[in-house]
Amino acid sequence: MWKNRYEVAFERYLRLIRRPCLSNRQERRFLLPNGSTLKNFDNIVQSVDGSAWIVDVKGRLFPSGVRSRRYWKNWTTQDDVLGLLRWEEILNAGGRQYRDHSAFVFAYRVVGSKLPLPENRLFRCYGERYAFFVVPVKTYLTEARLISPRWNTYEAPTARFREIARPADEFFAGAKMIVSEARPATRPVRLAFS
Repeated sequence: MWKNRYEVAFERYLRLIRRPCLSNRQERRFLLPNGSTLKNFDNIVQSVDGSAWIVDVKGRLFPSGVRSRRYWKNWTTQDDVLGLLRWEEILNAGGRQYRDHSAFVFAYRVVGSKLPLPENRLFRCYGERYAFFVVPVKTYLTEARLISPRWNTYEAPTARFREIARPADEFFAGAKMIVSEARPATRPVRLAFS
């Protein structure tokens, strides 16, 4: 399965702000020893302080909806939450590196005139504008409420979400950054092995 536009934009954004990132392929779910499966994460991202974060990117429009224009949509599924918490356990493997280090990155594709960040902090990728906000999973869980029992989806109230979500440049790089258009590579990169 190819990465969606939000995941691609986020990975390009991480390169621009110079944050090391390990991308994970998601076409198959991870098989656990008991025969059940686990949803894969999108990336492992290193913060400026050296800590590594297990990240799941959630793409949303800003605003969303045609009839009812809603801002700051932040719903997730129970599978998303449980998957990240289980990955913390698996990757921690007796250490402390990944304990409490899983997060959702809400990648907002800005399609209106109201902006989630100042214009000079929006990331442009393939002609579209994005804003990335990070919320640690355990922080999100303290605020999220069940919005659909049928689909097992959760969402934090907008006012609380805006308080707990941090722009990705502040969260991962520790500073507010002015970003610009991602430029495609002009020539293929060749790797040489000795």
